[in-house]
Amino acid sequence: MFSQIFKGLRAVLGLNIMGLSLSTSVKYMLLSLEPHHDPSSRSSNAERAMFPPITELGFDRLALPPNDPLTLRHVTTVEYVSHLGRPLSFATRWDAGDKSVQNDLLDFARSKLAPRPADCVATNVLVCLAARFAAEFRPRNERQEDIERTLVENHMRYCNDADSHLRMATFAPTEPLLAEAAFENIYYNDYEQAFLRTVAENVNTWGIHQGDRGEFVMSLIWMAARDAVVVRASKMILDRRPWDPYRHSVISIADWMKQLLPTNYHQQPESMRPSVVSDGTVTPVDFSLAFEGCRLWCNHFIQVQDYDVIHTKFLCALLSDGIGVLCVPNEVGIDLLWIGLKGDVICEENLVLILGQARNDSQIGICAPNRSIPIIRMVFALASEVPGVTLVKPPSRQSQSKKDTESKDPKTKRFEFTSYDFWFAGIDPSTFGCVTDKDAEHYHDLLASSRLLYNPPLPVPQDLRHSKKSRKLEEETRPIGGARVDIRRAANKMRMAFKRHFRTTLHQFVFDD
Repeated sequence: MFSQIFKGLRAVLGLNIMGLSLSTSVKYMLLSLEPHHDPSSRSSNAERAMFPPITELGFDRLALPPNDPLTLRHVTTVEYVSHLGRPLSFATRWDAGDKSVQNDLLDFARSKLAPRPADCVATNVLVCLAARFAAEFRPRNERQEDIERTLVENHMRYCNDADSHLRMATFAPTEPLLAEAAFENIYYNDYEQAFLRTVAENVNTWGIHQGDRGEFVMSLIWMAARDAVVVRASKMILDRRPWDPYRHSVISIADWMKQLLPTNYHQQPESMRPSVVSDGTVTPVDFSLAFEGCRLWCNHFIQVQDYDVIHTKFLCALLSDGIGVLCVPNEVGIDLLWIGLKGDVICEENLVLILGQARNDSQIGICAPNRSIPIIRMVFALASEVPGVTLVKPPSRQSQSKKDTESKDPKTKRFEFTSYDFWFAGIDPSTFGCVTDKDAEHYHDLLASSRLLYNPPLPVPQDLRHSKKSRKLEEETRPIGGARVDIRRAANKMRMAFKRHFRTTLHQFVFDD
C-alpha cells in the first residue's frame, strides 16, 4: 500500500507538495529507509531526500488550565487527571463522552492495559510495570527489542528517539490515569500474589535494567507501601466507583510511614524528634505534629537524567501530576524523591520532600539538600545481612559554653533544613511492614541483579581497613570506577542519554520566574 501511494505521488513531483504519513506501528523502517537501502534511484543517489521518522509528541497539550491558587483538590479530579499525558489518550474521550463514559474512564484504561487473555500473566504484569515504574529497557537481543517495540505500538511506552535501524529509546508515559489503572489491574485482578514473582523471574528476559544500587527495588517497596494504604481503605473495586482520585488515591504521609515501617515501630515515629534542626527553628516538634495534615499524591515514577530539573518550582508540577522521581543513576546524592504537601495549596512553601538513598554496597551516606522546610530522609542498606530499622536520634545536648564557642567559629557547620532521618537495613518483614517473607525472596532475587558487577570493590587486607593506607587506596581506585561508568554510558548512549521527557507546556504560574 505504501509503495503504491509513493507511485501516485510521482504525478505531483514538480509541485511543492510533501507527503506525510502517520502510523502507530514501530516497524517504520519501511517508511523511512536509509538512502543505500532505498530501491528508488533518486533517493539512493541523493536526488531526493527522505525525512527521518518524527517521534516527537508533546505532553499535556490538552491539559486543563490550573486554578489560582493551584490546589490538590483541583489536580486530583478525574477531569483534570484525564487531560494529562498524550493528547489522544483519554482527554478526547472525556470531552466527547457523556456521564457514563466519563465514570467508566478508569475501566477503559484498565482494558487498554490488559488486552490479552488472563492466562498471559507475564505479559500483563510487564504492561503494568512499564506504566508505573521507571523501567529502563536495555535490550540485548532481537526478542527483547520486539518486546519494547510491542509496548510502543500498544501505546504503553513512549518513543523518545529513534532511527531507521529500529533502534529506539523509550520511557513510560507520565499519565496518572494509566498508572492508576495499572495499580487496579495488579491488586484487584488476582495479580497481587504473582506480581513480584513474575517480575523477579522475567526481568532479565524482558531486558529491563534493574539499576546499579537497588533503586529499582526500593521504588517497588515505596510503591507497595502506598498501594497497601489505598487497598486497606478500599477492599473491593466497587468501593472505588466512581473513581475520585482525591478520596481514593491521595494518602497521608503518616499512613504511608506506618505501612513502610514494621508493626513494632508504628508508635515510635509519633514522638520522634528531628535529627537535624535548622538554625531558624526555635523548638523542634515531634514527627506526628510536623507532618500533620501532610498528604501524598503519587502513583508512578519517572526517571530524570539531569539534576537541574530538581528544583522546587518543577516539583510543584510533578506533584500535580502524581509523579515520583527516580534520580539520575551513578550520581552521589538522592536516588528516590517523593513530593508531599502540607495543606491544600500547591506552592513551594508547602512542599514536603521524602528523600531516599538506596545502597547495594558498603558505601552508604545520606544526602543533605539545602531545604528550609521539614523533610524526611531515608537510607537503605539493602545488602545488609542483619535486618533492622533505626530512627536517627538528635545529637546529645551540648553545654552552653561549647555552643558559644561553636557559634563564634565561622567554620561551624550550620543547617538550613529540618530533617527526620530513618535508616533501613536489609529486606525483611522486620525492616518493612509491607514486605512478607515470600516478598523478601523475590526482592533479593531482584537485588542480586543490581549489584555493582562493573565496579566491584577491591579487596582490602584486614589490617588496613581502618588505616590511612586503606583510605588512600580507596581514593586512588575511585576514578577507575568513574571511568567504568563513563564507558558503560558511552556504550549505551542511545538508551542512557534520554532527552528531558517532561511536559512541554507547563503551568505558567508555577514556572513564572
